[in-house]
Amino acid sequence: MEQIELLDGDGWKESPLFNEKERAAIRWSDEVSGLTASENDFAFEEMEKYFNRRQIVELTFICGMWHLSGRLAEALHLVVEPPGGRIAFQEKDI
Repeated sequence: MEQIELLDGDGWKESPLFNEKERAAIRWSDEVSGLTASENDFAFEEMEKYFNRRQIVELTFICGMWHLSGRLAEALHLVVEPPGGRIAFQEKDI
Protein backbone atom coordinates (compact mmCIF):
# COMPACT_ATOMS: atom_id res chain seq x y z
CA MET A 1 0.00 0.00 0.00
CA GLU A 2 2.84 2.37 0.84
CA GLN A 3 4.38 1.87 -2.61
CA ILE A 4 1.07 2.75 -4.29
CA GLU A 5 0.78 5.94 -2.26
CA LEU A 6 4.29 6.96 -3.33
CA LEU A 7 3.24 6.81 -6.98
CA ASP A 8 0.99 9.83 -6.44
CA GLY A 9 3.78 12.36 -6.80
CA ASP A 10 7.54 12.02 -6.93
CA GLY A 11 8.10 10.08 -3.71
CA TRP A 12 8.91 6.91 -5.65
CA LYS A 13 12.08 8.50 -7.07
CA GLU A 14 13.99 8.39 -3.78
CA SER A 15 12.11 5.74 -1.84
CA PRO A 16 14.02 2.64 -0.76
CA LEU A 17 10.78 0.71 -1.34
CA PHE A 18 11.57 0.63 -5.09
CA ASN A 19 14.64 -0.83 -6.72
CA GLU A 20 16.32 0.68 -9.79
CA LYS A 21 14.47 -1.60 -12.22
CA GLU A 22 11.12 -0.59 -10.75
CA ARG A 23 12.10 3.09 -10.87
CA ALA A 24 13.00 2.73 -14.55
CA ALA A 25 9.58 1.26 -15.32
CA ILE A 26 7.75 3.93 -13.30
CA ARG A 27 9.77 6.72 -14.90
CA TRP A 28 9.08 5.31 -18.38
CA SER A 29 5.38 5.00 -17.64
CA ASP A 30 5.30 8.62 -16.47
CA GLU A 31 7.09 9.78 -19.60
CA VAL A 32 4.81 7.81 -21.91
CA SER A 33 1.74 9.08 -20.04
CA GLY A 34 2.98 12.65 -20.21
CA LEU A 35 3.77 12.38 -23.93
CA THR A 36 7.41 13.23 -23.22
CA ALA A 37 9.05 9.81 -23.69
CA SER A 38 10.57 10.74 -27.06
CA GLU A 39 12.34 13.67 -25.41
CA ASN A 40 13.80 11.76 -22.46
CA ASP A 41 16.83 9.77 -23.55
CA PHE A 42 17.72 9.02 -19.92
CA ALA A 43 14.38 7.30 -19.30
CA PHE A 44 14.82 5.12 -22.40
CA GLU A 45 18.43 4.28 -21.55
CA GLU A 46 17.36 3.24 -18.05
CA MET A 47 14.71 0.98 -19.54
CA GLU A 48 17.31 -0.63 -21.82
CA LYS A 49 19.43 -1.51 -18.77
CA TYR A 50 16.71 -3.67 -17.26
CA PHE A 51 14.32 -4.65 -20.05
CA ASN A 52 14.64 -6.06 -23.54
CA ARG A 53 13.00 -4.35 -26.52
CA ARG A 54 9.92 -6.54 -26.41
CA GLN A 55 9.33 -5.71 -22.75
CA ILE A 56 9.76 -1.99 -23.43
CA VAL A 57 7.25 -2.19 -26.27
CA GLU A 58 4.82 -4.13 -24.07
CA LEU A 59 5.00 -1.61 -21.21
CA THR A 60 4.63 1.28 -23.66
CA PHE A 61 1.63 -0.45 -25.26
CA ILE A 62 -0.03 -1.03 -21.88
CA CYS A 63 0.40 2.66 -21.02
CA GLY A 64 -1.15 3.64 -24.32
CA MET A 65 -4.07 1.24 -23.90
CA TRP A 66 -4.72 2.54 -20.39
CA HIS A 67 -5.01 6.08 -21.72
CA LEU A 68 -7.12 4.90 -24.64
CA SER A 69 -9.62 3.29 -22.26
CA GLY A 70 -9.93 6.58 -20.37
CA ARG A 71 -10.54 8.51 -23.55
CA LEU A 72 -13.17 6.02 -24.70
CA ALA A 73 -14.93 6.16 -21.34
CA GLU A 74 -14.93 9.97 -21.43
CA ALA A 75 -16.22 10.15 -24.99
CA LEU A 76 -18.98 7.63 -24.31
CA HIS A 77 -19.95 9.28 -21.02
CA LEU A 78 -19.08 6.19 -19.02
CA VAL A 79 -18.50 6.70 -15.31
CA VAL A 80 -15.55 4.57 -14.29
CA GLU A 81 -15.28 6.05 -10.83
CA PRO A 82 -18.15 7.69 -8.99
CA PRO A 83 -17.90 11.50 -8.76
CA GLY A 84 -15.85 12.46 -5.71
CA GLY A 85 -14.87 8.87 -5.08
CA ARG A 86 -12.76 6.02 -6.24
CA ILE A 87 -13.52 2.51 -7.36
CA ALA A 88 -14.56 0.44 -4.36
CA PHE A 89 -12.71 -2.84 -4.64
CA GLN A 90 -14.13 -5.82 -2.84
CA GLU A 91 -11.94 -8.03 -0.73
CA LYS A 92 -11.78 -11.64 -1.83
CA ASP A 93 -12.49 -14.43 0.57
CA ILE A 94 -9.51 -16.74 0.45
